Amino acid sequence: MADNIIFSINAVFPLVILILLGFILKQKKLRLFKEPKNFFDQIDRLVFNVALPVYIFNDIYSAKIENIFNIKLVIFCVSGIVISFFLLILLTPLFIKNKASRGAFIQGVYRSNFAILGVPLAGNLFGDMGSSTAALILPFAIPLFNVLAVTILTVNSNNSDNTANAQNPKSQNNVRKIVLGIIKNPLIISIILALPFVLFKIALPAVIEKSVNYVSNTSTPLALISLGAGIDLQVLKSKVRLSLIAAVFRTMICPLLFVVSAVLFGFRDAALVTVFVLFAAPTAVSSYIMAKNMNSDYELAGQIVVLTTLICPLTVFIGSLILKSFGLI
Repeated sequence: MADNIIFSINAVFPLVILILLGFILKQKKLRLFKEPKNFFDQIDRLVFNVALPVYIFNDIYSAKIENIFNIKLVIFCVSGIVISFFLLILLTPLFIKNKASRGAFIQGVYRSNFAILGVPLAGNLFGDMGSSTAALILPFAIPLFNVLAVTILTVNSNNSDNTANAQNPKSQNNVRKIVLGIIKNPLIISIILALPFVLFKIALPAVIEKSVNYVSNTSTPLALISLGAGIDLQVLKSKVRLSLIAAVFRTMICPLLFVVSAVLFGFRDAALVTVFVLFAAPTAVSSYIMAKNMNSDYELAGQIVVLTTLICPLTVFIGSLILKSFGLI
């Protein structure tokens, strides 16, 4: 159990440190940049258009789904993501009226940092079988996360117009924009490009593969530093209620709902660990970058990432303790 605590600390707190670094670097008193805001805006664009797409491509390309294939687990995880997404669509209009905030909130709750934290955590909880079983879900979860994110952020962006009648030309243009926004999104393009490599087991030349790894490795550090630079303490105070609600949903309600369901469906050991880390991991860092680049409430998105990342070690520890105590993993 002590190992789980240490792992959670080692997995999560480096992310917190990078966020704090970004917050410190943006301070004008340091005089590191003439215009810190413009500098980090450029970093955001670099991450969104280059680093994150390459990271997602690399994740899908590297996944060895032929090692362990559990169709029941895949269906359960995909269904869980979709169910949580549509439940949030139904619930959020009841207490969030602003469209941009609504999109950021929904993304912040259903979308987990599964690739960066979930898979390593699964390995820590259940060895190689845990990490390989969790990796099985990557080619399914990552595309789904991103397609749903692009859809919800496009529909609920500050530029969208949901008041138009479905039959008029303006509404039809909005639908076209949404479809084009999904098709042209760099993250979606990276997923489409990666799929043939997985399906037909095509190997990249060693020099290209190494270059892809290099670029991929820049994604999370740059995104976290930029996230820290975007933190505004005044805004944090003004949106703390929504970010706290999202954090509770992400780190407590989602894992409780879907882990209990998984147990009832008969999942145990590595499969149950995979479900646990998929729905208990903190909000994906990329949700902040996507929100910022798609006219959504990126400040709320960033705060959800920060809060879920801070809360996650405690909730993961409690969850794993319960699962082990009942002999389920």
